[in-house]
Amino acid sequence: MALFRRDSAAPVHSNVSAGPSGEPGGGTRIASGAKIEGKITGAVDLVIDGEVVGEIAVPAVVVVGGEGRVTGPISARIVRVAGKVVGDLRGAERVEIAATANLEGDIAAPRVTIAEGAFFKGRVEMKENPQSSTTRARDGRPATPPEGPRNG
Repeated sequence: MALFRRDSAAPVHSNVSAGPSGEPGGGTRIASGAKIEGKITGAVDLVIDGEVVGEIAVPAVVVVGGEGRVTGPISARIVRVAGKVVGDLRGAERVEIAATANLEGDIAAPRVTIAEGAFFKGRVEMKENPQSSTTRARDGRPATPPEGPRNG
């Protein structure tokens, strides 16, 4: 078995179906037992089963697996946590916290799911994606600005 061999038939992680290119296994995996310190950036999905100390900023999917540990902020399109995170989470689309998760930090995303049984200490701010051009009301319809003069 080659150390860096890619087997396109094997998915990187069961929770990540495809990378931004649409190909299975199109992401990066930090294996259990590995420890990385520093800032992680890139444009591919990231699965963390090891330990990361530092900032993670990717415009893709970040999954912190059940064995994964992250100390630092995570910013991604979608953030899924099943392991332990000490740091703030920012999801452009959504943040999902599994029942096995242990999260100490604030969450900011348009959609947030926290499963029953998860440990969570922090605040949740659910706001529309800042890249979205249309503001929506609570019922999902486009919000209309109030009528009348503007004070400015």
